[in-house]
Amino acid sequence: MKFSKLLISLLVLSPFWSFSQEVQITNIQMKGPDMVITYNLIDERIDRSYSMHLYTSLDNFIQPVEKVSGDVGVDIPVGANKTIVWNAKEELGEFNDGIKLEIKGQIYVPFIELDGVERGMILKRGKMTDIRWTGGRGDNILNVDLYQGEKLVRGLGELPNTGNANLKIPSNVPPGKGYRYKISDERNRDEVVYSPSFEVKRKFPLLIKVGSGITIGVFGYYLIKSLIPVNEPDISSPPFPEQ
Repeated sequence: MKFSKLLISLLVLSPFWSFSQEVQITNIQMKGPDMVITYNLIDERIDRSYSMHLYTSLDNFIQPVEKVSGDVGVDIPVGANKTIVWNAKEELGEFNDGIKLEIKGQIYVPFIELDGVERGMILKRGKMTDIRWTGGRGDNILNVDLYQGEKLVRGLGELPNTGNANLKIPSNVPPGKGYRYKISDERNRDEVVYSPSFEVKRKFPLLIKVGSGITIGVFGYYLIKSLIPVNEPDISSPPFPEQ
């Protein structure tokens, strides 16, 4: 795949555009099937974050591309050296025509405020965790997914927008750090909230499980052993002496 023409449009920040907000695209290169776009996201308010998406001229910049990773999506903080990695070959297949790219963004405003999960907390597999939130519309249907970093681990189902729910980490999820919940509006892909990252641990420590297995094994051994017949010595009456 090759791009015979390439034009990178300026970022459109709407509806919050001002001269204090700017995106500087610093580099574009192809790495195998991926197009890597590096940019700086500048804002005098460093506490702001943005929703950032990559578009192409193939559909007149209507739908964002999907095969992307890196500093793209929701809740992207202000800063330098942001990177968007687009797997153009996977999304477009063989493509030899000209294409234009455009990065669009707007200030990220969470559609709900999530509570009940704190950064670094430990959640155990198989145990319920109570989460709470405020905001959203009354008719929102919320999708809940479990991620580790940017990787989807498991879909956890749908929730009505009632303001609270009990979530359970499936028992076959590998223990580890960097897990987080993704909560999104079923009807609006731009309405997405991620929880702070947390750690997943086993419900019971592995050593306790192993110790229990040894105890059961020993008990079973003695139980089975007690059922095996033992050859008792013959202690019947002695024979009469010969005449």
